[in-house]
Amino acid sequence: MADKVHDISAQAFSKDIFTTISEPHMQRVYSMYDKVSASIREHLNANHFQEHKAIILGPVTDPGIRGSKQVTVDYYGYEYKTMSSAILYKQLLSAASKKAGGSGKIYFFADNIRLEPIETAQTDRHLAEFIQVDIEVADTDHFGAMKVGEDLVASVCRSMKRYEPELKEIWAFFEPHSTARGLKKRTELKVPTSPFKKYTHREVIDLINEKIDSDPELKKHMERLFKFVPKPLSYNSEIPWEYEWLVSSLHDEPFFIYDYPKGSRGFYDREYKDKPGLLMDFDLIFPEGYGEAASGAAREYEINKIIARMKETGEKLEKYKWYLEFLQKNGTATAGFGIGLERTVRYICALPSIYLTLPCPKIPGLYSP
Repeated sequence: MADKVHDISAQAFSKDIFTTISEPHMQRVYSMYDKVSASIREHLNANHFQEHKAIILGPVTDPGIRGSKQVTVDYYGYEYKTMSSAILYKQLLSAASKKAGGSGKIYFFADNIRLEPIETAQTDRHLAEFIQVDIEVADTDHFGAMKVGEDLVASVCRSMKRYEPELKEIWAFFEPHSTARGLKKRTELKVPTSPFKKYTHREVIDLINEKIDSDPELKKHMERLFKFVPKPLSYNSEIPWEYEWLVSSLHDEPFFIYDYPKGSRGFYDREYKDKPGLLMDFDLIFPEGYGEAASGAAREYEINKIIARMKETGEKLEKYKWYLEFLQKNGTATAGFGIGLERTVRYICALPSIYLTLPCPKIPGLYSP
């Protein structure tokens, strides 16, 4: 099977879903999805995290979703949102756990809906419906949350290493598609070494710009892969996914990017007291071209700072009444992140696209069951 390049396009996938998902290589992927999920729960439970049922509907959801649209529903006469990220709720749950004498360490497997821009259907890493493993810890900062993420990823890779013979069959089947999409050929599942390398956002911008300026062949390769001409980035910008692919492809192990500029993230992420304009944010990046695995931060919890940030970003304070009351009465330092389950499965299975992790994927702009 590995010597034949099969049609695995999203369009072909959606035409005859039953035939596609009943094929042995797809069933192997779904088996690995189950095993990755179990390994995440096993690690978190062993480290005294408490699982909660994920919130699905609420009066507000995370507004910092970078160009995606939210889904609004009528909830008994009130406008509610389906969760694009339950970040505000996990901040509350972590603080409540700590106040009650618990560990302050919580998590949930959260279903999220984000109506991503239609062009993201071509990125191989975006879905309109996905699961995010949301994690929050009381009395820590973004470096503490990074350590939690680092330990989790290393643990999952260690756990999945035992299934390497089955994984190799998956890698071999999808290899022609994966390498055509700019991903490195997978020969083994490496258990990453700690500590993970850390770059500031500024350092990564410098690295990207230096590579683009000094390597004409790399620029041509990016043009072929992504159908655009790469240009230097500014220090104030978010890192577009194509450039994130670049820095990811330069690494063989996961790494962190931290200290994002203030305008790039949500009002709920804490700004350094001694470094105005920089947020205590981070992204965890998978290597080999797979890109972002998780995004997290230390949370802002001082009510006056939150209100100022909300006004800066144009949020309507009345919609966040419950959240602001919580902060005013019980706000405390927490930090956390959300790691994409499907993105993690894609990385473990070395899949060319994220939609191959699910039997009925919701691909932006494409109708499917």
